[in-house]
Amino acid sequence: MKTFMDFLQNKLAPLGEKISKQRHLKALREGFMLAMPLILVGSIFTLLSSFPIVAYTNWLTKTGVGPVLNSLANNSFGLISVFTAFGVAYRLATSYKVEGLPAGALSVASVFLLTPPLITKTGNGIPYSALGGQGLFTAIVVGFITAEIYRWFIQKNFVIKMPDSVPEVVGQSFMALVPGAVILIFFELINLGLKAMGLASFNVLLATIIGKPLSLIGDSLIGTFVAIFLNSLFWFCGVNGGQVVNTVMQPIWLQFTDANRVALQHGVSVLPHIITQPFIDLFVYMGGGGATIGLAICLMFFSKSKEYKTLGRVSGIPALFNINTAILFGFPTVLNPIMLIPFILNPIINAAVTYGAMALHLIPYTTGVTLPWTTPPIIGGFLATGGSINSAVLQAVLVVISVLIYYPFFKSADNARLKEEKSAN
Repeated sequence: MKTFMDFLQNKLAPLGEKISKQRHLKALREGFMLAMPLILVGSIFTLLSSFPIVAYTNWLTKTGVGPVLNSLANNSFGLISVFTAFGVAYRLATSYKVEGLPAGALSVASVFLLTPPLITKTGNGIPYSALGGQGLFTAIVVGFITAEIYRWFIQKNFVIKMPDSVPEVVGQSFMALVPGAVILIFFELINLGLKAMGLASFNVLLATIIGKPLSLIGDSLIGTFVAIFLNSLFWFCGVNGGQVVNTVMQPIWLQFTDANRVALQHGVSVLPHIITQPFIDLFVYMGGGGATIGLAICLMFFSKSKEYKTLGRVSGIPALFNINTAILFGFPTVLNPIMLIPFILNPIINAAVTYGAMALHLIPYTTGVTLPWTTPPIIGGFLATGGSINSAVLQAVLVVISVLIYYPFFKSADNARLKEEKSAN
């Protein structure tokens, strides 16, 4: 065990820390945050348009409010690729200490350039489907490439410089001319190359090369287990597992979330994906990394140690909102050999039980409603599945399971700490 703990502390933890600070992954995380308000607002409209009360849905159809809510969802959640492209390019460019706004704007223009238009009798347009979840991989790759090309030209001074007397905003616009032209020409050449190879779009190419393998991982229970295991292992080492693992998996899970939302709009009876971002956020990681809500309840109600009783009072309420920093570093669970097994096991069991319940249709799939990860259990399950009481009950059951898993390990630590306190007194 000592050798294993040394490996975690001296090898894995520094590796995770290094990965979490990697420039492109950091830009990807922060770029997603720009699109997050749209996702949350769009989820509200999706929830309002799909609440499972027959009289209510009939009223939406009769009054014409339903199509309005769908339009609002499409113009928020359905545009996440556009804002992700801007956010990723902007954050990556600024990480190189160059102006980020032109890079973000050029990234959005490049996404539109690579998106095959809808050709109708009245003119051309861009399909919503390519600007929502389906276009996330294109948005990410385009954001990276755009920022790299743009900052190279700026840093090498291959730009048009205006005199100092010219306003700064105007000068920056002229500086973006040369890299902007190169970026757009570059992506147009990609378009021409794809057409020559008989490929429909850049989206199709990336979906085949990147999306398909990641989808096989993210859409399977075994692949999800691996992602959860790595997430928990990094958290156990004191490194934010979400910044390491979820940065890679979040595009896939958001894509599945959006696919469920679109399918729901089209009246599909069985939604396409069980594993989505709300599945991970609200059912797997209840209480935060390691699904520590059970440990928080143990600290609140079963502690004999004075220190743990105090920690339970401090950490209990935040844990209901999936915030467990006090537990991770105050109990601690980080690098605490006693807590390694439940810390890894609990979220995996949560995933298995929830997946089984959805596969057996005991509870509905998540409907595409993306709630803040801080949404408390019971409420989160109810709203994420379109107002299902069964889902709320399942979350309550998962909380009980979490308590049962953590209790023996907690009790061992509590007894040891109580003994130390008595000795000190």
